[in-house]
Amino acid sequence: MTTPQMPQATRETSLATEKLEADVREAEARLKVLRAQAEARKAQADMDEISGLTAAKEKVQKEIADMKQRAASDYSTSKHAVEQHIKELQVDIQRAHDRYSRWDEARERQFYARLDEADARLETWKAQDDRARAETGAKARDELVKLQEKIDDAKARAKAAKEQQTAKAQAELEDAERRLDEAYDAAAKRFGNS
Repeated sequence: MTTPQMPQATRETSLATEKLEADVREAEARLKVLRAQAEARKAQADMDEISGLTAAKEKVQKEIADMKQRAASDYSTSKHAVEQHIKELQVDIQRAHDRYSRWDEARERQFYARLDEADARLETWKAQDDRARAETGAKARDELVKLQEKIDDAKARAKAAKEQQTAKAQAELEDAERRLDEAYDAAAKRFGNS
């Protein structure tokens, strides 16, 4: 038994619609990242802009749904308009991402303060570890070694980001910051904040 095949035009329309919907899902995912970053910074102005971008994304989703309902003759015109709106949305999201992901002076000071705190705590915890080494075992030492590696890596990435000022260096710095926070929090949990 063979399954009936869709007409070529219907298949192409369906594939084009799926691509547009995938573009909108990507935009929605990027907006979620921006929203989370703005919430972490408690930046209301950023949140307001992201809400506007979310509204634009929802408008594009509605246009896609409307486009699916239109006759084939209107489809090409509708598709072009939706593609243009998606491109505009993607440009706006990228512009917001670039602006919000830059390290301003306050974020840089906070980062270096966190590094200094991590360095100081590391020394305290190493001393505690040396004293209680037999009780805590090798796992505690491994956490401290891991924290030291993350501190060193974060310092190197910060220096590279400052010197290179590229998106890649910035992304690597943000990744190093995340890994530093994870290692620091794991060590803090084990050793406390003494």
